[in-house]
Amino acid sequence: MKIPFIKAHGAGNDFIIIDKNVDTIKKSKKMIKKLCDRRFGIGCDQLILLKKHPSYHQVYFYNSDGSLGKNCGNGLRCVYKYLSETKKYKKVVIRSHHFNHLGTKIGKDYKINVGEVSLTWKKIPLSKKMDTQNIFLKNIKIPGVIKIMSANIGNPHCIVLVKKINSIDLERLGPMLVKHSLFPNQANITFVEKVNSRSIKVLFWERGGGHTLACGSGTCATAFVLHHNNLVGPKIRIKTEQSFLETDIQDKMVYLKGPAEIVYQSVIQL
Repeated sequence: MKIPFIKAHGAGNDFIIIDKNVDTIKKSKKMIKKLCDRRFGIGCDQLILLKKHPSYHQVYFYNSDGSLGKNCGNGLRCVYKYLSETKKYKKVVIRSHHFNHLGTKIGKDYKINVGEVSLTWKKIPLSKKMDTQNIFLKNIKIPGVIKIMSANIGNPHCIVLVKKINSIDLERLGPMLVKHSLFPNQANITFVEKVNSRSIKVLFWERGGGHTLACGSGTCATAFVLHHNNLVGPKIRIKTEQSFLETDIQDKMVYLKGPAEIVYQSVIQL
């Protein structure tokens, strides 16, 4: 089977976007994993499948291990760019599991509503009732840890505020936290250093994917909980490993602005 695809990235968080043979691909975890494999397939952090409906495009996110994701802020921006600029749709509505996402182009960047944030322990979910904004993780030593928080914005997130982000051994701590027993569905992990009330630095370790250069939903969850805890304002600038993103919090909805690049288009034989 020949499958046409788009390779894209947002702040180094890279994706395969496919809008053909979607139902066939969805049924095969083996096919999804091969597409995502950087040695035997195309390679990406996440596979994005798009299915056209009369008034919207349904989006499905898959992690590189074949597991289903629920949201992806960087991927949403890339999908918006693909549909509006490559496919030339005049009105672009992207529907995920929970929301309709509407994008816009601002200069060279793209902005989209990523979703509403929940801080309720059952909705994140956590394995037991607790204050989601003051989490204690037993038997895990994190250098310079200030505060551990959690949130859900389609995906579960654990946000670890530290004094200095360069003190974090991501390859050691990431796998330990992502599969911690407190997170029954696992969690995307963000290590964050506050620069000031308008700026932060971040590192990411994602469930089903591992280390990524950027995580859109993680960026939004991080910005929201920091604002909720009166540590930053409603609009901040986020320094990822290779780029910059911006968030804008309006009530419980978080908007994400940043780059979206179509790298190339091709066809793969599976």
